[in-house]
Amino acid sequence: MFCRVILFLSIALIINSQSFTRVEVGAPVEDGGDSRAVNWVDYDNDGDLDLFITNGPSGGQNNFFYINNGDGTFTKVTDIAIVNDNSPSDGSTWGDINNDGFFDLYVVNWYGVANRFYINNGDRTFDEVTGKAINASNSYSETASWGDFDNDGLLDLYVANSGGNRRNMLFQNDDDIQFTRITTGSHVTDGNYTRDVDWIDINGDGLLDIYVVNESSQNNALYLNKGDGTFEKVTDMNIVQDGKTSWSSNWIDFNNDGYFDLFLTNRDGSSNSLYKNNGDGTFTQITEGEIVTEGGYSSGSDWGDVNNDGFIDLYVGNAFANGQEIDNYFYLNNGDGSFTKITSNVTEVGGWTYGVSFGDFNRDGYLDLALAKCFGANENNALFLNDGGNNNWVIINLEGVKSNRSGIGSVIRVKANINGNDFWQARRVEGQNGYCGQNLEAHFGLGDAASIDSVIVEWSGGEVQILTDVEINSVTLIEEEVTTSVGQSDNLEQAFELYQNYPNPFNPSTNIKFTIPNVGNDRFSSLRLVVYDVLGREIETLVNGTKMPGTYEITFDASRVASGIYYYQLTTDNFVQTKKMMVVK
Repeated sequence: MFCRVILFLSIALIINSQSFTRVEVGAPVEDGGDSRAVNWVDYDNDGDLDLFITNGPSGGQNNFFYINNGDGTFTKVTDIAIVNDNSPSDGSTWGDINNDGFFDLYVVNWYGVANRFYINNGDRTFDEVTGKAINASNSYSETASWGDFDNDGLLDLYVANSGGNRRNMLFQNDDDIQFTRITTGSHVTDGNYTRDVDWIDINGDGLLDIYVVNESSQNNALYLNKGDGTFEKVTDMNIVQDGKTSWSSNWIDFNNDGYFDLFLTNRDGSSNSLYKNNGDGTFTQITEGEIVTEGGYSSGSDWGDVNNDGFIDLYVGNAFANGQEIDNYFYLNNGDGSFTKITSNVTEVGGWTYGVSFGDFNRDGYLDLALAKCFGANENNALFLNDGGNNNWVIINLEGVKSNRSGIGSVIRVKANINGNDFWQARRVEGQNGYCGQNLEAHFGLGDAASIDSVIVEWSGGEVQILTDVEINSVTLIEEEVTTSVGQSDNLEQAFELYQNYPNPFNPSTNIKFTIPNVGNDRFSSLRLVVYDVLGREIETLVNGTKMPGTYEITFDASRVASGIYYYQLTTDNFVQTKKMMVVK
């Protein structure tokens, strides 16, 4: 049964040149209970974001799903499988499992109840998949996240557990909704109290690593992907040595230097944590500012550029404060590495906030905010409409071809001139954005930029795509372009390919190999192989001239450059291909 609802808005409050209006009426804010996860997802491919919220009391409760009508209203759906399981649900993650163009859903449960896996039929219905390893019966799961760890174009799944035998679970996608559970390795045998999980390529080798967040004063954990189906546990970095009770993690580039930093929410009286990525495989813990001196009851967290000034801001939910209601935290990014704490209607929400997620549901280019509430196991959820402004923006969605179709695991970088300065911003497409939150769209604030200089997409499958024609103030779909040959023939002699450098990461030198096909000419003109840094600056030209058809290998000596991410690009008259590499000193 469908019931149409209209959202009425309350009076807005001004927040340091940015205001939000709390939605007071309508099913998304009149429904409640013991809510957990908040997901913004365009499940029906109609161009706007729909809203999914899980509920997790011990006795079970149906989840909530609201279809966006595209006019500022939502329709609550009550007759499809994903809202009729009556389970004690916590986290949820959306991804296109079978690469058919529609997002599928995995919902985790606690209290020993089996997790749920739903396939999107593309007609606004779902089929539940049962009797498979991925259903993980007798689980005590907190969250889960899709990520393609073996780069085969199929999404795999990692599930975080905090009860039972406390063994996290990794399921490898074998295609046709068949999964194999991986049972060996510390990433699936450690018995921690895990709350949250992120897939993050922390060393730039093109393989997704696993970062898990543990509570009960346990160290968090990092498992490096070895590329052969195994993972190696890392113990000598400060991001796995803090020993706090952590719930949520976000990997974000808060200072626009091109490297992903780490934010953690903490509980049991501990302040929240922020680690700056130094770009050389190390992190520096930030110890000053309210963003890292407050905490103790923090739960879910999400980052988004709420005022579209080009710097990403932070919202933190708080919950389970010894039976007392508690407000949330909101920090505006000042653009100089510091943050300003904001107190307003978006923080003075009372009750308890579990999951949080930003998403532009009314398509005005400004991020709105949804909160899953759970005080007394009967609190209504909350929704805030961003009142917008004059700054520019772009929203980018990805559609993989060689990579998984959802684009999960890919990185998007946008360069624009804001307030007279050229700089890059970076976003990740994730199976989870902080504990119990998700939005697969990449939103960028562009301030007063009149145009976008360029967009770089580092696809999860290893391809790098550069675009220069993306419009501002638009919702843009970028499809992966995979060029493997020139001419019309599939003959191997005509295949053009730029290979991944080896070794990678490296110090101080690496080899770059490429193949020039034979297409009837005796040479290619204007052949260039150039190395760029993560900000798009040219570092070194390795080849500039003409070469006969064949396979070549060039050595790049990085002795004179700093640690960090670099691109190498091969250009001819009719072919351009780019790859990413990592220098670690």
